Formats: sequence, structure tokens, C-alpha cells
Amino acid sequence: MRLTVTLDEAIELERLIASCYEILSGISENSISEELKKLSREEKSHISVLKTGKNYVFRAPDAFGDERVSDIEIRLGQKVAADLFDDLEAGKTNFRQGLKRLYDLEKKFERVHMNTAVEFKDPSLKKLFETLALADAEHRKRLERLIAVVPAPSFTDPI
Repeated sequence: MRLTVTLDEAIELERLIASCYEILSGISENSISEELKKLSREEKSHISVLKTGKNYVFRAPDAFGDERVSDIEIRLGQKVAADLFDDLEAGKTNFRQGLKRLYDLEKKFERVHMNTAVEFKDPSLKKLFETLALADAEHRKRLERLIAVVPAPSFTDPI
């Protein structure tokens, strides 16, 4: 079933985003570091939610309608997250830029989850993905607060 591929792609995207939060937590101040670690843990819990949805595909395939988001869109998100991860590991992006790029990812996938990725016939599955969208919105708001307290780099700061 094609839906399982899409869900696998979404799981990988969540894993990549969690890894980006982990890297940023390692290069930040203690108070910000704790918030980023918490965001990483929450992304990992999103993986569990998506795995639950994937298990549901096998147990109750009639609960699903047509896909609304292609796995191509999710793979594009994976590419953006993987590029960010690589740039953070290589020191090619600074802390504030990393936060901003994660913010952009959260904003995009808030909309993807709100569109529910698939049209669910089962209300509990619809609720599952609405919950992911709400979590992404909350992550975006928390990142806005973090970005606001992190000073913009000066021209002499390394990228």
C-alpha cells in the first residue's frame, strides 16, 4: 500500500528534525539547550504517533481515504532537514540560522499535518494527525520565542 511508504517517509522526516534539535541543543546555552532537547523528544513522540497510524493501515485499511500529500513533498522536507543537519554538523550554519530553518520546516509541516496527509474515514485517525499539526504549531511558536532571545550574528561571527 502506497500510504505505508508515505508514512515511512514522514517518520524519517520526524527523525531528521529530532536530530537537528539535538545538534542545536549541544551548541546552545543551558536554558535554551533544555528547550531544544524537549523539542527533540517531542519529535520522537511524533514518530510513535506516525507508527501507530502505519499499524492502523494494516489493521483497518478501510479507515483511510485518498492521500492528500504526496511522498514527494515529504521527501523534499527530508532533504531540507538533512541539509540542515549536515550544515549544523559541519558548522556551515550558525545557531540562529539553524533555529530559523527549523522554524520554516515546522511551519511547512504544520500545514501538511493540518491537511491531514490523507483523508481519514476514521475520526480517531483524523484526530491523530490534527494532534501532530497542533504540536507543530506549538513548536513553531516556541522557536519564535527562542529566535527572539538569540542575538542576530554580527558580520564578524562565523557562519
